[in-house]
Amino acid sequence: MKSKPFGKIFIANRGEIACRAIRPCRELGVRAVVGYSDCDELSLHVKLADESVRLGPSPASMSYLDIEAVLRAAKDSECDAIFPGYGFLAENPDFVEAVEREGMVFIGPSARVMRILGDKIAARKALTASGVPVTPGLNDVEDAEQIIKFGDRVGWPVIIKATAGGGGKGMQKVSSPYEVEEKLEAARSVAEKAFGKGAVYVEKFITGGRHIEFQFLADRYGRVIHLGERECSIQRHHQKLVEEAPSSLLTPEVRKKMGDVVVRAMKDIGYETAGTLEFLVDRDGKFYALEVNTRIQVEHTVTEMISGFDIIRKMFKIAAGERLSLAQEEVKMRGHAIQCRINAEDPKNGFAPSFGRISFLRQISGPFVRTESGIYQGWQVPPFYDSLLAKICSVGKDRKTAIERMRRALREYEIWGVKTTIPLLRRIMDHPDFVKGEIHTGFIEENIAGLTEYVEVEEEIFKVAKFVAEVSAFGRNIHGA
Repeated sequence: MKSKPFGKIFIANRGEIACRAIRPCRELGVRAVVGYSDCDELSLHVKLADESVRLGPSPASMSYLDIEAVLRAAKDSECDAIFPGYGFLAENPDFVEAVEREGMVFIGPSARVMRILGDKIAARKALTASGVPVTPGLNDVEDAEQIIKFGDRVGWPVIIKATAGGGGKGMQKVSSPYEVEEKLEAARSVAEKAFGKGAVYVEKFITGGRHIEFQFLADRYGRVIHLGERECSIQRHHQKLVEEAPSSLLTPEVRKKMGDVVVRAMKDIGYETAGTLEFLVDRDGKFYALEVNTRIQVEHTVTEMISGFDIIRKMFKIAAGERLSLAQEEVKMRGHAIQCRINAEDPKNGFAPSFGRISFLRQISGPFVRTESGIYQGWQVPPFYDSLLAKICSVGKDRKTAIERMRRALREYEIWGVKTTIPLLRRIMDHPDFVKGEIHTGFIEENIAGLTEYVEVEEEIFKVAKFVAEVSAFGRNIHGA
């Protein structure tokens, strides 16, 4: 095919993923155009792009989620294609159809596939039809009594999920019949606010389960390959915080079995470009499909680091019509990679979001580490969007080496001005259970007290600075008496 897939690509996102997508554009000779909201006018993705266009005011509903504003910006910039990244409009089939009506290419799956897989009940049916095991569930929930009967039949706890959900939003774990009414109301309320649809379904909750997902690529000619699995069991509030590849849990036999069902299911569904099929693996080694993410994942980096693939670059080329020439047996994984998400959150305060100006920033460098970031010193962290600031990735010949390199990277990385997950991540890397690979989706919840027993360096520096200032003002008697 021609050397560059498109002349211009509009990146309909912000932050680290927008910065990440600009780089393969440059490599391929494609001009990268980004949109920005008012509070993002000075953001890093705007500084890095070849062109930038104002979308609207700071709230996402008036900028990054405004389909008309995004399409107008892409058309006025004469873009050939739109890359959505993750979040915002990335999994909105109406947006896909709108892009195509305007004569542009959407870099992702079709609206038809997105509708099937975006509705969790329809997705469960489609996956089951392809022979993919799913967790025991109740698809059509009308009242609390149905959930109580289901829980009594399969055993407690169960989990309520939004049918249009994703990213952990709207999930409610229910441990007994007495909690059902309250949790059902809460799940419906969050789902309505987050997705505009309050419908929910119920699944058996797998206690002590491991969250393992398979990355796949698919072209428009029916070829599908997978790029192995990622372990994503370290989570808070049902959202991932640490990811690694490969998983230390899977045997070669189970890995092949899971990979085969992923490839078969995506062929049956008619998927195109890149996606991820997420599984929950129980203590007996049985695996159950959770959902299909019809977009690039935050954690795609760890797969890239052990496979040698640039997944976003591949998405660009597949969307332009390139065939996947690689056979499954030619896909080789080398080493072990870990990713840590640096979020603007306060782990000591229930992971409450943190906003403000980054007064000091030292990002990491050096051999066998990688940073994906959308921040810089002096930048103002806005209160309108997801809390992800940056991602640190390490790679080594084995898991032990990757952990050692991640520890070093986390010690070197510093952000002042906002609370972040860095101190918590340092504690996780040192935790004996994590080091041994004995993890599950409840790891942080079970160990939160010990994981948050840290003193933040910035706090100590400010204490010292305050003491020096008081001594300077009052002499040795700092109370001034």
